Amino acid sequence: MTKRQASTGTTTNTSAKVRRRASEVSAEPVVERVPRRKRATRPNSREADFVVIGAGSGGVAAARRAASHGARVLLVERDAIGGTCVNRGCVPKKMLSYGAGWASILSTCLSHTGGKEDWRDASVRVNAEVARLNASYKQRLNEAGVEILHGEARLAAPDEVVVGNEIIRTRKTLIATGAHPVALPVPGGELASSSDDVFTWQTVPGSIVVIGGGYIAVEMASILSRYGVKVDLLVREDRLLPKFDHDIAAALADALTAKGVRIHFGTEVTMLARSNGATEVCYLQAGDTSRTQTVRAQAVLAAIGRRPNLDGLGLDTLGVKLGEKGGIQVDRQFRSSVRPIYAIGDCMAQNLHLTPVAIAQGRWLADRLFGKRGDIADFDFVPSAVFSEPAIGAVGLTEAQAIEAAGGKAERVRTEIKRFVSLENRFGGVAQASVFKLVFNARSGRVLGAHLMDNAAPEIIQTFAVALRLGVKDAHLKTTMALHPTVAEELFG
Repeated sequence: MTKRQASTGTTTNTSAKVRRRASEVSAEPVVERVPRRKRATRPNSREADFVVIGAGSGGVAAARRAASHGARVLLVERDAIGGTCVNRGCVPKKMLSYGAGWASILSTCLSHTGGKEDWRDASVRVNAEVARLNASYKQRLNEAGVEILHGEARLAAPDEVVVGNEIIRTRKTLIATGAHPVALPVPGGELASSSDDVFTWQTVPGSIVVIGGGYIAVEMASILSRYGVKVDLLVREDRLLPKFDHDIAAALADALTAKGVRIHFGTEVTMLARSNGATEVCYLQAGDTSRTQTVRAQAVLAAIGRRPNLDGLGLDTLGVKLGEKGGIQVDRQFRSSVRPIYAIGDCMAQNLHLTPVAIAQGRWLADRLFGKRGDIADFDFVPSAVFSEPAIGAVGLTEAQAIEAAGGKAERVRTEIKRFVSLENRFGGVAQASVFKLVFNARSGRVLGAHLMDNAAPEIIQTFAVALRLGVKDAHLKTTMALHPTVAEELFG
């Protein structure tokens, strides 16, 4: 055997197995290898991995997280950075509430304090904090490598976003544009201010009619009344806060009434009109719809809901499906009906309209698209609060929800309600009672929901949400040492 035969023998035998006849090869269809053509560049165009439309809490969180994974991120915002929460919602609202509380306390001690002066002082403090947060958001976005574009965004194609004269080709687009207050849909409705407008007021009116019964209406009614404004609250339903437990809602109605807020349940506003320097609100009362009633005030505030900010985005031309109330329909991965387009936060059709929820959604989505898939937040035990006076904190099921989950069998649900006057109120000579309500599984003793009314309730309910996630039971509460003297100890023993 020659060296050539020895070195190539194996190869020759193997290649023989795959050798084909010339006739077989010629019968195959010819595939033309065409080199992939690069996208034609247009004037004023560029590319990005991720375009986020809306620089609110959810959009900022998603943009920063995506950039941390190395994605090229463009964040588009037409207004101030921070969205509703920072500029016209949670932050300024709670600061005004703090100011209202101090103003209310001081008014009982110092005769020279007044609502208008206190409001001006609070407005200065609120504006300073909002400006600080705006600058902080911008700095952190820049440090993360996110480029911010100011202007109106429009989706010209599933992978193309237009901002002004600039065209951005993107792999993924996230819509996180939030929501805005719904205008009052009655004749003269334009005379009513929205909750957004309140934060621009330089002074407060002497009297106001607040229309609505949700948490924004309740919070604004409570805040303004503590600044010395005479408040009439017109509520369409027969109770406040439909999404909260009925016992807590009833207790808050009593508390607001005791503080001077006049609540009118079962009302349907029909018209607003200016008359002699005041605004007249006409409404029908449930059970007596044949007679129109009126209430006059220097100002009117409508807080009847919010609607997603989707106008002008071009979603209809792309076929993005919307829900009945106008929000974007998404799947469990926050993907719309058009695959490269996603949505989170208040512009979604199905969502809890809370800032931490939008942040958690944005971070998880960015992790999934550009990094390692992380664990999504638990949305079964989302704590919520109403920053009224007194405040409300809630997590888990209400009594009605628990009974419904038990197949309508009320005997499977047990509740405990405690009413007490806190040391803070006793010191101030206030007889206002705090109310704590726990909802249990009657058989296992597991806590299904906690609903608190006290100024400390929002802080307490945040940590109690962890306990609910871990399956806390009645026995755990009774055998845990309480901290005395505190409001929270009323949850134990």
